Amino acid sequence: MYQEILKISKRRGLMYPSFEIYGGLSGFYDYGPVGSRIKQNIENLIREYYVLDEEFMEVECPILSPQDVWVASGHLDNFTDKLTECVKCGEPYRADHLVEDKLGVGCDHMSVTQLNDNIIKYKISCPKCGGRLDKVYDYNLMFKTYVGPGKYKVCSYLRPETAQSTYLSFKRYWEVGRKKLPFGVLQIGRSFRNEISPRKGMVRLREFNQAEIQVFVDPEAKNAPRFDELSSMEVDVLDGEDKEHQTTLSGAMDGGLIDNQLIAYFLGKSVKLFKEMGINPDALRLRQHKDDERAFYSSDTWDIEYLSPSLGRIELVGVSDRTDYDLTQHSKLSGANMQVSLDGRKFTPHVIEIAYGIDRPFYCVIESAFHQDDKRTYFSFPPKTAPYTAAVYPLVRKDNIPEKAREVYDNLREKGVMALYDRTGSIGKRYARADEIGVPYCITVDYDSLKDDTVTIRFRDSMQQERVKIKEIPSKF
Repeated sequence: MYQEILKISKRRGLMYPSFEIYGGLSGFYDYGPVGSRIKQNIENLIREYYVLDEEFMEVECPILSPQDVWVASGHLDNFTDKLTECVKCGEPYRADHLVEDKLGVGCDHMSVTQLNDNIIKYKISCPKCGGRLDKVYDYNLMFKTYVGPGKYKVCSYLRPETAQSTYLSFKRYWEVGRKKLPFGVLQIGRSFRNEISPRKGMVRLREFNQAEIQVFVDPEAKNAPRFDELSSMEVDVLDGEDKEHQTTLSGAMDGGLIDNQLIAYFLGKSVKLFKEMGINPDALRLRQHKDDERAFYSSDTWDIEYLSPSLGRIELVGVSDRTDYDLTQHSKLSGANMQVSLDGRKFTPHVIEIAYGIDRPFYCVIESAFHQDDKRTYFSFPPKTAPYTAAVYPLVRKDNIPEKAREVYDNLREKGVMALYDRTGSIGKRYARADEIGVPYCITVDYDSLKDDTVTIRFRDSMQQERVKIKEIPSKF
């Protein structure tokens, strides 16, 4: 399935490897004209769920940060992957991936010592040449650079996540938000990680897109006022001891699986969001981080995973209680006061983080929507995710029919409907092209349209057709 999706994506302008004419560069992908529309729709759905529905703020910060930011956050010392290299050919590998491929279980929580022991125990060698693997060591993933010339240059890094740049202006959000808790801040933007061996296409990139939300809360008030809206949602859960549960969010809370109500609420909200994007809900699972995997400052961390038939387990979002770690660390190094005064108390707020990728959900939406049989190939994107809502076709290229079709197309655009106009090839070929980019509705203008202002709408998923008045078209969407 993956290879077929990639082939169609290249041909129809969804996504493809970057720098192709120069042989490409691992870990970088372009969004094509169609894929860019889908990506923007995914981002706008996230805005709808958090900026509109939750009334959170949205900010945009630089992708380059001075070194002190990453000293305070701990990234300079701890943001590492476990690297091993072949003694014979020099090829580098992520050690946990090699051991994972051998054992068939996730190994990203293993220490350097454990990975070394497993490489020796199972006689794991270089996949490229069969040579012996050197000792595993920590490899920092951040891209380093400098700002300014000569002796005035400042050591800087491309950000490996958007979260830290959000934290730095906390006191400004506190002022803008009228000094009330809780409040949330969304940032959508690019991040960079110098991955050892990017693989699985868009699942692991060196330059990627994130949508991270930091919810600043009173440490003594971690209840979610709207939890009842999602409490009965049924979820598949894998807890920190690898035990599986089929329960509701309220059941997970009552059973002590989830540490606090805010984590449970945002997990439920994320599942709902992924369903609306078009990701197969039956393939979603909530997974709790193990004790040796979870950051030491986090009281509880969860991922929502998509179980891909092509690429295996894909993490789509992480929801974590980061306590007061980030604000405290930046306060210590910068000297800035990150405490607030509220109800006669002075304290540093805690942070509940909801960290979405964009590229991974993008791929999972595509895979979930992909259908292929002996008749046709199509993507069943929901209207909110589809790159175009409608395609408009003149039946023939004469007798004023193209002009009438153009009138219908222009009318849709004036109403804010994202539509495309196509007059090339047979109607059957035009339908096929629309199916392969997931357009939900195809509108054909014919001779009867000139007489009675009606058109034929063809519905993508059912392939049924219906004759409607031109003025009624938007209601069919």
